[in-house]
Amino acid sequence: MKKIAVIIANRNDLQMLLVTVLSAVEELTGLNGEIVVVDNSNSDQVECIKSLLAGQIKQGNVRLFFNTYISSAAAMERAALEADAEFLFYVDSHCIIGKDTIKYCLAFFDRHKGEPIAFCYAPIQWAHNSPVARKVSFRFHRNHMGSWGKMISKEQKVIFKGMPHMIRKDVYHAIGGYGCLASEKFGWGGLIPYLGWKPWLLGYENWGIPDGVAYHFGEYPAVCREKVKYRLYGRHGRFQAGASHAVAAYVFGGEKFLNQEFEPAKMDRYFESKEAALRFVKGIPAVEKDKEWIQANQKHSIWELIENPPWGQNF
Repeated sequence: MKKIAVIIANRNDLQMLLVTVLSAVEELTGLNGEIVVVDNSNSDQVECIKSLLAGQIKQGNVRLFFNTYISSAAAMERAALEADAEFLFYVDSHCIIGKDTIKYCLAFFDRHKGEPIAFCYAPIQWAHNSPVARKVSFRFHRNHMGSWGKMISKEQKVIFKGMPHMIRKDVYHAIGGYGCLASEKFGWGGLIPYLGWKPWLLGYENWGIPDGVAYHFGEYPAVCREKVKYRLYGRHGRFQAGASHAVAAYVFGGEKFLNQEFEPAKMDRYFESKEAALRFVKGIPAVEKDKEWIQANQKHSIWELIENPPWGQNF
């Protein structure tokens, strides 16, 4: 088994994917590691992806897999299962991994051996100014619990910190992977509540560290969008984000929590009513199964976290 696997889920990212992979190759120098790329690009992009990564595949640095459906969540799940490593390090396919960031994350886990830690999040630097970057934040029961762009000055518990993040593979299995969001092929947006809430409910912690950085080159300027199809999911993807958030709320807190989250999460952009959101989530077979699994294995309820957030009221 290798020490570390860098996990990259990719969709239609021809501009930055190889740059991200090369930064991972450099960061793995001297470490026993591998890079696992799971691609779910449009069919006309597949040969381009193969060509981009051909050299790194030949050198044994990269293992490449393909999923045929649109879902970053399912691609990340597939990569986690394919990786043969003690630690999994996730990074977006449009990032540059800063110097020693992976080593900083590994050092964090080494300092906290035996502690119930799920995810360790490294800082992210937005290298673009886009509407997405400006509004990426997280609301939890009407309390602002931090944003992807917030830099921290010391190790601290957090609800989530975006990319990049590291987790032990045995803990990944202990928390049941990513749950129904991946098995139902929902998109990346809904994975955020799962990465944030699920570990806490199951007795694990999420931590942010001040060391290292990933530089995020996410969005093309609006003027380029019509000509450059760059990681844009369109309406289908936006609906997936809202649907996934609805599923997460229901799995972790039932109808009461879904109703409570409906307005703060802006799910009215995706559903005409709370009742419509409830009908949607109840129509997915894996949802009830995942909800039962959470209830049987949770150490804390969602209501305990609302009343007494372990990451602190003022983060």
